[in-house]
Amino acid sequence: MKRLVYLGLTLVGFVGCGDDDGGNNPIDARVADAEPTDADDTDATPVTYAGTLSLLEVQVLNPGTTGTVFGQGLQANISFTASDQVPPPVLEEQAGSPFGCKAWEFTPAQAAAASIGVDEGVVQMASASGLTPMNFPACVYQAGAGYICPHTNTQSTGGTIGAGQGGTMTLTDADVTYNSNNTTNRYVSISGATNTVNNGLFPVVGSPAGNTIVYVNPAGVAEELPATAVHINLAGIGPTPNAADPGFMTNDAAPTFSLTPGGGMHFDTFTVNTGTGTTGDDFELDTAEAIKLNAIPVDGSSFSIACSADECPAGSANGIILNIVTTDATITAATSPFVLPAPTTKRVQVRCAMLQGATAGQTITVPAAYSAKLMTSGATRIQATFIRPQLMASEPVTAITGHALVGFTNIAP
Repeated sequence: MKRLVYLGLTLVGFVGCGDDDGGNNPIDARVADAEPTDADDTDATPVTYAGTLSLLEVQVLNPGTTGTVFGQGLQANISFTASDQVPPPVLEEQAGSPFGCKAWEFTPAQAAAASIGVDEGVVQMASASGLTPMNFPACVYQAGAGYICPHTNTQSTGGTIGAGQGGTMTLTDADVTYNSNNTTNRYVSISGATNTVNNGLFPVVGSPAGNTIVYVNPAGVAEELPATAVHINLAGIGPTPNAADPGFMTNDAAPTFSLTPGGGMHFDTFTVNTGTGTTGDDFELDTAEAIKLNAIPVDGSSFSIACSADECPAGSANGIILNIVTTDATITAATSPFVLPAPTTKRVQVRCAMLQGATAGQTITVPAAYSAKLMTSGATRIQATFIRPQLMASEPVTAITGHALVGFTNIAP
């Protein structure tokens, strides 16, 4: 699923299970140790399949050094990947373990395969309490895009786009009934508009009438959509601008993920949950620590990010994950500050994970050898995500839920 797809946010590579660190881009790049299958080689390692599921309340930092938050929202990430499509780590501190630091290097094709994954059926996310809104639509695989969670009752053609205020637009369609369940912390996908600036994925910020939504698109223009234009609302994409705590997932939420097998049929039916626990708790980083996510060093030096004992008390989450992803795509003045474009030559990912332990407060460190991978990546922009997860399951898939803070570092040419 296009993760924090808010303006293209990508959280690639997360916690994995054993040496097959399956993942999706919120958050988990698929990483496997198996080699591609060769039908003529009886000694070849068979293709294996890994899955990663996550539901996070994600906050995105404003650019710069203020440490302030642009917005927050639920990001669902669903990824099933094949071991012959993604590379193994080029560095890892603890081989065969999801903990410690690991580094990967992806070609553009491998990065796309890690982000999109393969179809393994329908995934349903739910929680008896703690989510706003409570009802999450079923998540399905879309060729070329990966998993999405569409409100199918909002899919329609045509409609009218009108100008709003403060960079917003309106979409009115008499054939659709909007409500809090399909608009709160949701995004609208529009395709087929006459004006190309009206096409894309945009955060919904209001619904003033039953047939109208308000969404953010500063470049949008008014138009009557063609009868062939399609629009639909999606859940689990990421932050809503200006949304503030307590956000859309409380600390007592206990999500479940269920799979109805389909597609490649490499997984049996399963349901995973938080057991007797709940989601990883909300947290704040001290300003000096938060702004490090907007200023990841590219000089090859070791660096650390810390969460204080007050904000990360013992028992509030299983641990922490620092996930760092680069792109070498051209960044211009017109590029949104919250986008991580696909790489043109190489993508580097560094992920460090550690357990909470019994001590309050946590510091996670990226060693110099791993930082050096960032230095030599040719990066033009870096996305860094600090995550406080609750591990829901490690078999048959890795599943986590919790809270996260994301920043972007621009590298001067």
